Formats: sequence, structure tokens, C-alpha cells
Amino acid sequence: MHRAHRAHLNLIETALPFAALVLIANAAGISTGITVGAAIAFFWLRVLHAVGMISGNAQFPVRPIIFTASWLCSVLLVVEIIRLG
Repeated sequence: MHRAHRAHLNLIETALPFAALVLIANAAGISTGITVGAAIAFFWLRVLHAVGMISGNAQFPVRPIIFTASWLCSVLLVVEIIRLG
């Protein structure tokens, strides 16, 4: 149960900023292949991260790599918002 709670807290840390960026991009009318791809990648990376964290199978360096890749999805959204906004 402790691992599931940690996975949940970790998701909140990354999902809330990502959701805010998605809403900003939507309000600005920004939807590109990069933004769509980043959203899809973010979702599946977070699923992998949660499964690995809860099961205990994703150890160093796999879990940090997945976390960093999902964080980079947020960076891609920021770049697209600045570039097209």
C-alpha cells in the first residue's frame, strides 16, 4: 500500500503542471503533432511509472528515466506554447 501511495503522490507532482499546460495550450488554440504526441507519451509513461513503482520491478535507473521522459513531455508543451502562442 505504501508504494501505491508514493506512486499517487508522484503522479500528482507531475500531472497537475502537465494538465495546466494542456489547458493553456487548449485555450490558446495550440494543437500540433508535438502536443498530441507529448500528451499520449505522458499518459503511457505515467502508467509505466506507476506499474513499476507499485510492483517494485522498476528500480534505478529505469524509474528515473521514465520520470524524466514524462517531465520532458511537459517541456515540449512549454516550447510549443511559447513558439506558437
